[in-house]
Amino acid sequence: MKKLSVNKFRVMVFEKLMGFASALQNIPAKITPPPFRLMQIGSQFWQSRALYVVTKLGVADTIGDRQKSTKEIAAELHLHEDHLYRLLRMLGAMGIFDEVSPRVFKNSKTSAFLRIDNPKNVRAMILMHNSPEMTRPWMESLEESLRDGDIPFAKVHGVDLFTYMDQSPYFDLLFSQAMDTVENLTGTTFLEDFNWGAFDRIIDVGGSKGSKSIAILKSFPSLRSEVFDRPQIIETAKTYWSGKVPDELLARIDFQPGNMFESLPIALSDRDLYVFSAIFHGLNDEESKKVLSNLKSAIGSKSPYVLIADSVAEEMHINSTVAAFDMQMLVGTKGRERTLGEWKMLLENSGFEIVDVMDVRTFAKFIVAKPRQSNQHA
Repeated sequence: MKKLSVNKFRVMVFEKLMGFASALQNIPAKITPPPFRLMQIGSQFWQSRALYVVTKLGVADTIGDRQKSTKEIAAELHLHEDHLYRLLRMLGAMGIFDEVSPRVFKNSKTSAFLRIDNPKNVRAMILMHNSPEMTRPWMESLEESLRDGDIPFAKVHGVDLFTYMDQSPYFDLLFSQAMDTVENLTGTTFLEDFNWGAFDRIIDVGGSKGSKSIAILKSFPSLRSEVFDRPQIIETAKTYWSGKVPDELLARIDFQPGNMFESLPIALSDRDLYVFSAIFHGLNDEESKKVLSNLKSAIGSKSPYVLIADSVAEEMHINSTVAAFDMQMLVGTKGRERTLGEWKMLLENSGFEIVDVMDVRTFAKFIVAKPRQSNQHA
């Protein structure tokens, strides 16, 4: 097998830059008097709600490429002009919009990513994370869950997150759209840090519409992909890319519906690669072991590699971004962000072993694993 890690120098530079950026972000915590710092943190939800409302109303789309007064915007969107002005004034102070003259605004480099016509927009992610479905558990049941250990989302909605999505087509679509925009946040540069060309086929488990597979296959013309996700997601994916990417590329992708808790696509050779991107952090150990057991069955006597793209939490002094993701998992799912020791224990108890933990140019790591009994082929 060829080496799997590439672009090590670029990855090292990225890690150093991210460390520097993290240090800069910590400056306010160190220089702001503690009472004021606590007030800043305690009122941050004001900012997130303001951003959510302006995104939901489509203000950035209404402004477009022009400068518009709040009177014009309010008339187009049927809003109260003075209330709108005060909201945009706050968001302007945050750098979201530019106030070019009294009560006249234009889109900034930041608000441009709220526009529907921007293919790199993050609208769905903002709308999903700030939706009533996702905010009510934080507001209504987090405190009680800290006492009894239950899942805040399930307390509020009566069912777990994935069951709720199955029952709510609107939220299911919003969640799917948000997952499709993850690459707008992380970019796809990190995909260049792995040697996909060492494999014949990738099995993209939970691959949504297949955008990650498309990005990879563009650079590796001999590679094929099987995108595996819930039936309603795959049904949309089958037609989503028509006319958007070359037919030759689409011919190398199979869209396979299924349930990873029941079964996974069968391995065809040792040169298959199973990819789990941000899957296991949403599952507890019991659920993860069920998926890994299904993976063992799908692998059979073959010896493919397994790539898990997920965070690796520090044992102490956890990265603030990873800590925030971990709390989101606590509120919405049974999952968690795992330390390296927890990853090793989970995989070893399921018949796998870690052969590498790769730094790549994103906040996640690439955890590379293989079935234990076939390690001699590595």
